Amino acid sequence: MKKRMVIFLSLLVMMVLACNLSSGTTPQAPGTTPQASGTTPQGNGNKPVGTPPANPVSISEGLASLNSYQMTTTITSKGPTPEDSSTYVIESQRSKDQNARYTHMTQTSVKKGEPSSGETELYRIGNDQCSNSSGDWSWTSMAPNQAEMMDIMMNMLDFTPIIDNPTFVAAETVNGIISNHFSFKVTGLGVKSGAEVTVNQGDYWLAVDGQYIVKYILVLETSMDPQTNVLHEEISIELNQINQPVNIAFPQTCLDASLVTPTP
Repeated sequence: MKKRMVIFLSLLVMMVLACNLSSGTTPQAPGTTPQASGTTPQGNGNKPVGTPPANPVSISEGLASLNSYQMTTTITSKGPTPEDSSTYVIESQRSKDQNARYTHMTQTSVKKGEPSSGETELYRIGNDQCSNSSGDWSWTSMAPNQAEMMDIMMNMLDFTPIIDNPTFVAAETVNGIISNHFSFKVTGLGVKSGAEVTVNQGDYWLAVDGQYIVKYILVLETSMDPQTNVLHEEISIELNQINQPVNIAFPQTCLDASLVTPTP
């Protein structure tokens, strides 16, 4: 399970860092359900009559169908000892009208009682990109074909989060979007390791119009020894400000960095 979490986080970070603004996906008309490319339908194969479809479109495809949004992803890990923990928070804003995206990532961790942290910001508007890591701002102006190639390559990283044998809960309105709520449990957790599974709960909400994930929560915990070896994982994804006006602009620090000529 730890390996699946690492892969999930790596793909998510690479996707938002790429600032993929041209996925080649055509927005779906209301009432239609787009199919996720490169994904295998999960669950709901023999759904009762009246049960809504439980298969989400992939993250990238769902976001590409929106004119604007704010997405916050939080991944928290604790264990195996009580002194070990890490938290990643990835906040991303997008405006299709501006052809712009802003991504802010923070990371905090404690290993054997020693804390550490890091922060990264990335702006992309059109073919210009500006990033900040630990206070060091850098600017890149890409040629049109370079920006296009980056977008195409990053499309290959499209993915969906873990969903196993979902059960329909209810129709609910989440973040202003009419959604269908499903719950699930990760299958096979603890089977290979022999660990005791103390928490195994997943929930997600799909937009009725578009089948994209509006909200996703997964909490897992396993224990080999309650005193020395407990692993606790939490993942949440949440979309806000869906198709609402978003204004993204380079800060002055980016404009200053654009005036600095790189040394050959």
